[in-house]
Amino acid sequence: MMREAEAIPYEPSRLRGERLLVLAPHPDDEVIACGGLVAQHLRENRKVRIVIATNGAEQGDRSLREDESRRGVAILGEGAEIDFLGFPDRGLNDDVAERLRDVLRAFLPDLILVPSPIEIHPDHVALSRAFCELVQRDRSAFAELALAKVAFYEVSQPIRPNALVDITDVAIVKWNAIEAHETQTAVRDYTAYARGLNAYRSMTLPDSRFAEGYWTIALPQLRTMSFTQLRDAVAEPARIDVISEPVPVSVIVRTKNRPALLQEAVASIRKYPAAEIVIVNDGGEPVHVDDAIVHQHEQSRGRSAAANEGVRAASNAFIAFLDDDDLHYAEHLPTLTAAAEPFPNRVAWYSDAVSAFVRVGESGSLETTSRQRLFSTDFDPELLRIDNYIPLPALLMRRDTFLDLEGFDTDFDLFEDWEFLIRLSRRGNFLHVPRVTCEIRHIEGGGSITMQSPEGSKAFRDAKRQVWRKHEELITYDAIADAFERQKHRLDATFKDVVEERGRAHHLTVDLARLEREKQELLGRMQTTHAEATSAVEQLNGVRRALETELAHRDDTLHAMAGEIVDLRNDLANLMRHTDNLQRELDAQRSTSAAAYAEITRLNSLLDMIYKSQTWKLHAMVEKLRGRG
Repeated sequence: MMREAEAIPYEPSRLRGERLLVLAPHPDDEVIACGGLVAQHLRENRKVRIVIATNGAEQGDRSLREDESRRGVAILGEGAEIDFLGFPDRGLNDDVAERLRDVLRAFLPDLILVPSPIEIHPDHVALSRAFCELVQRDRSAFAELALAKVAFYEVSQPIRPNALVDITDVAIVKWNAIEAHETQTAVRDYTAYARGLNAYRSMTLPDSRFAEGYWTIALPQLRTMSFTQLRDAVAEPARIDVISEPVPVSVIVRTKNRPALLQEAVASIRKYPAAEIVIVNDGGEPVHVDDAIVHQHEQSRGRSAAANEGVRAASNAFIAFLDDDDLHYAEHLPTLTAAAEPFPNRVAWYSDAVSAFVRVGESGSLETTSRQRLFSTDFDPELLRIDNYIPLPALLMRRDTFLDLEGFDTDFDLFEDWEFLIRLSRRGNFLHVPRVTCEIRHIEGGGSITMQSPEGSKAFRDAKRQVWRKHEELITYDAIADAFERQKHRLDATFKDVVEERGRAHHLTVDLARLEREKQELLGRMQTTHAEATSAVEQLNGVRRALETELAHRDDTLHAMAGEIVDLRNDLANLMRHTDNLQRELDAQRSTSAAAYAEITRLNSLLDMIYKSQTWKLHAMVEKLRGRG
């Protein structure tokens, strides 16, 4: 049972790349789905490149929609590059993978944002599938991007995220970028849709209001994963594909005393609704499987005889094989039957298989220790005579062709499939579909004949010599030379890629060393700066303490001065009252003085009159005569 914390993250992820590539199906998906993460990258001056696959003409004018994308991305930040591939809406074809390959090899991103494989719109799913198939098919592109991380994003169909990115700090910028797509927001409120989804995604994150959900995986893991496995990992998708009537296929399963593995193998086949299951139990304990044709051998007749009997018991025109320890993915038979329809002149069709190395864990359940792409080679009949590169579970062929060739040679119990493929290749060409659709499991102690006779062992080499002896007329010196030269060219190309990658890795190592040195220098400067800052802080703290003391002293002085001011104000009030009294006394004195001055003036006037009179003159003469004048 899945733990709660495994179902959804409870902490935000810092999803970052030095070179971020965004693959968007339509103009506006780049901001609706991942505008927040893009804005954070641009804010941090990281390299960002956005590839928009379709022209969006079904929902508006092409040039106008491109302008809206440019304006929207410009709102997110400066420095992003935008490529418009210009494919028509609902018209993403095989050419899109080549265009993507050119972009990937030119930009060399270390973080790639891709639409999730469970999106509802067919353009979203087509772009997701094209990217995944390119990674699986193109070794050179994969080698150059081997360290990249892929993050699948959600637009129209929620995923089960394993990474939640807090975008609270750039949420408003994202809404504004979405609003720049005026032709689209006039039809639907994409801003509200994105805001609601981002608010919902923040539910499990502390101190976050908005978040974007992603499902992340390393590129090497993605390369060994089928598209169906990817869809199941991201979330159970809505089954909305409208497909034609499936082509009936009979699948022959050889088994012996491995009921649990048989059950898993049968379950993987039943994902294809038109599969007829034919089980041949070669001498093991009886098995019972509902809705399957079961043939029991009392004693083992060998792997070849078991397979031949299964084909004879089959009733459909096409046959496939699956041993009980291997698995068909859900897209295996649909992929091969779809390839057979346009190429009916081929004698066989085969896909890629991933090799899973499995052991029984302590709990008793099977644990996969590693997964490798060991089988992915285009058809080469001369190389096939030298060595087998087509595992039987990856093959689809016609039943009548198998019977016409008399099936597997019962003299072989190891490499019987390879020996048959050599005979089959003389009938015509095979079609290789470079897509992982099945799984070859190598189980420790599982009783597999190939595990019992590993490569390099005497039994392994004896079995190979047995195949070569039977077809020695085909294995001429010229055939060996041609096959060797082609393999040499392939190895040379691979070696060249390896050399280039080593050179690139060397440069990366040098760059890492330089960055490490610069980091240490920066840390040293930061430590010095920290010490200086600490000293400065201590000085500032001392100044602060002195200022606080001075301020406290000044507060006391101010309190004292405030008291003095109160006293002075009281004294001033008393003085003003005293002044008012004095003013009133002064006014009274002035009134008295004025009255006195008036009396004096009157008396002076009277005296003047007296002095001027005859009487006074006579009086003055008498006084003078008396000797008193």
